[in-house]
Amino acid sequence: MPRSYRSQRKTGASPGIRGNHNECRGFQSSFLSPGPPWGGSFSAKAAMDNAIQPTDRLAAPTANLADEVDWTGQVLGEFRLMYRIGRGGMGQVYLAEQTSLKRKVALKLLHPELASNERSLLRFKAEAENVARATHANIVQIYTIGQANGINYIALEYVEGKNLREYLEKKGTPELSLGLHIMAQVAAALQRASELGIIHRDVKPENILLTKKGEVKVADFGLSRCFAEESQQSITQSQVTMGTPLYMSPEQVECKTVDTRTDIYSFGVTCYHMFAGTPPFKGNSPIEVAYQHVHKDPEPLSEIRPDLPADLCAIIQKMMAKKPEERYQNAREIRRDINRLRETLNLGAVAAISISSSFIGSPAEALRNIATQPFGAATAVTDRRERPWRVRTILTGAVLLALAIGLTAGWYQNQPPAQAIGQVKPADPVAKEKKPTLKEREKELRQRVEENLKPESQLDVVSGLKACTDMGLFYLKYRQLKEADDHFQDIRKPERNVPAYRFLGRLGHAMVLAFKDETAASNKEFVDFFAGIEKFEARVGVGPFPKIDRTKGEKFIALKDEIEVYRFLWKENHASIREVAAKALNHNHANDPKGFPEKLDGYRFPPRPTLKGPAGPIP
Repeated sequence: MPRSYRSQRKTGASPGIRGNHNECRGFQSSFLSPGPPWGGSFSAKAAMDNAIQPTDRLAAPTANLADEVDWTGQVLGEFRLMYRIGRGGMGQVYLAEQTSLKRKVALKLLHPELASNERSLLRFKAEAENVARATHANIVQIYTIGQANGINYIALEYVEGKNLREYLEKKGTPELSLGLHIMAQVAAALQRASELGIIHRDVKPENILLTKKGEVKVADFGLSRCFAEESQQSITQSQVTMGTPLYMSPEQVECKTVDTRTDIYSFGVTCYHMFAGTPPFKGNSPIEVAYQHVHKDPEPLSEIRPDLPADLCAIIQKMMAKKPEERYQNAREIRRDINRLRETLNLGAVAAISISSSFIGSPAEALRNIATQPFGAATAVTDRRERPWRVRTILTGAVLLALAIGLTAGWYQNQPPAQAIGQVKPADPVAKEKKPTLKEREKELRQRVEENLKPESQLDVVSGLKACTDMGLFYLKYRQLKEADDHFQDIRKPERNVPAYRFLGRLGHAMVLAFKDETAASNKEFVDFFAGIEKFEARVGVGPFPKIDRTKGEKFIALKDEIEVYRFLWKENHASIREVAAKALNHNHANDPKGFPEKLDGYRFPPRPTLKGPAGPIP
């Protein structure tokens, strides 16, 4: 390893914390101080909008990547490339056979433009050599780095399975024993890396891999940062973003020196997502999400999942403390508390993860979804409309660009830092009112639905829609797809005699089909549903609507029902079902991008509408 990089890794290390690094050389973080939103000139904001957009699936970030040679079937050194499994901001990824050892590997080919920068290439090789020393059952192993035919590559352990993000999208939040099993193994990987002075910097569900054998492996330790400077310099040209503010620590956002505790924070956010079903912070832009990591406390996990043990919620809360000194100081402490909790609950160790064949899929699908992600995974900005329901893959460089042009974000007031948690203690049952369990919540929602579906209650369309929507979204949130579909199919029965309920039932059924991976059927349902939306808008407009006197006949009553369901489902302050619909559409697009109906593309990124239209009498 070059001496300069070895010395950089140890510079400024505090006692007991190895591997301090400053994240953002040459940038300022003034935008994080409280103030009016989008301070500065309008042109600066416009530049930011163009440069930073929430991103989703893997795609080629530049025209150069789109023109790359497909090396399938070719030989690079001792590797025979079998199948391209992905492309990212730093190059291509192939399933390959290492002919000398007759084993499969994940071979990552570095993009020539990045490899041409000698300084970055040296940094990359030094970091890879360092990570290769981290031989551990829970870390994706780096086998070798090299060059052949002018192409720089890195060969890694082939991991057949899927990542945690894919697991959550397919199967929902895991059982408690499985969740603790995943936490313990990730903590073991971070502990080993910390002992070697290695900081991951990008712990997130996509980098936590689940294998058929029940193993959990952490991938991509610190490699993508080696080209961070070059990515920052070219971001406005390539529109490539790097990093993931959904899981980013406050010190990363503020460009402060980081150590292993930054991984503990990101690990805590990942655990929160795993058990809550959603990340703690969301926003309409990367900046908004990053700002919340510094200034806003998340909704307590214990309130979202009152069925979880209080000790587990306390562990995750402590991992997510804003100040590094108030978190766990190393992953060993996390493993200790997880093991204590397991003993208390008499759970023991989980022998294997129950990843069914339906989750892993066919061998071909497993190959396409190989858990070792393309390094520097990035997505080209193909649509400038904001995606309010999700900010999936955005880059540290994008956040830094905001710092450089002096933007400020002031959506939220300063919040006091999360209270430091010392020894994990059970919650005081007297101190806080008991929250309903999931079964109790389901029973409550079911009673509301049944009450509103009674014939004498069906005149109150808005209350009925709200009850039916809450019930459906509850089932979808926890991936109870059979129950969700039964619910949506029930409310669209002809005997209900309420067009608004059938309207909602059709939308719900389309979403369920999407999450069941019945893509073609789901797309057809969505096409029919949105055709009805468009006909209604053409006939009536999009509001604001005048009040309609129900005494003026059935025609006006039917129109009133249509208006109410339209406003309820599509109005800005009822955005939750629109967000889930957008997620379902993106799920369909990811499954079959070529077969995705063009007419549905605009609904994948729903705008935040301002209701406007005819204010006079409805014809």
